[in-house]
Amino acid sequence: MTDALESHLLDQTDDATRFFWHRLRWRFVAAHVPRRRLTLLDVGAGAGVIGEFLVRTRPEARYVFDEPIPSLRARLRARHGDAADRHGAEDHPDVDVVTLLDVLEHVDDDEAFLAELVDRLRPGTTLVVTVPASMRLWSDWDVVLGHVRRYEPETLASLCATVPVEVVESGHLFPELVPAAWWRARRRRARDGSTPSDPADARAEFPRLPLPVDRALELLGRPGVRWRDTMPIGTSLCTVLRVGPSRR
Repeated sequence: MTDALESHLLDQTDDATRFFWHRLRWRFVAAHVPRRRLTLLDVGAGAGVIGEFLVRTRPEARYVFDEPIPSLRARLRARHGDAADRHGAEDHPDVDVVTLLDVLEHVDDDEAFLAELVDRLRPGTTLVVTVPASMRLWSDWDVVLGHVRRYEPETLASLCATVPVEVVESGHLFPELVPAAWWRARRRRARDGSTPSDPADARAEFPRLPLPVDRALELLGRPGVRWRDTMPIGTSLCTVLRVGPSRR
């Protein structure tokens, strides 16, 4: 993991709901988190943004996490208790929903990572996944955050086909952000070399938007979340999987 990634995730601990992007992503996740007692495992939890949304909107649910970065894991243990820390657990027989949000793009061997995770889950567990979409949108943002790849729908589908899961749904998120992402990628392609030429390009933090702008962007993005399965483009890909019987 890069230092920039850790800084980026720590920056989110101030207020997990202050940025429209997180609220829109939660709308997608929440559609697959029933309002009942359940256990949600947040893999690659980062700052625990999903945990904050779960506490606020699903108080009957239990939040547990698996976060490899020690500084972030310590913060999560302080917030949710030592018993919520599942890092290094051999299996998760009590988990109902797993969130794997913007994690796979950081993993060199995403196929092995996903297979190991699914192998530790009981049949019927719901797995909610998001990844950045399209290598055409590759930019300095990806470089700074230590991304290995962005995904095409076909490559994500092929990855999911390697594990014993049923695909419940798949689609795109954030179609309204594609023009900005394309512009950022075009700036990178217009430069020589592979590193940011301006320190401002290397910042990984989400911008702090004026409240009216933030709310307007959330309203603009809601239709894209609702109709995610029909959207042909987006800056993220999403899929929901249901774990089937093990192949072993």
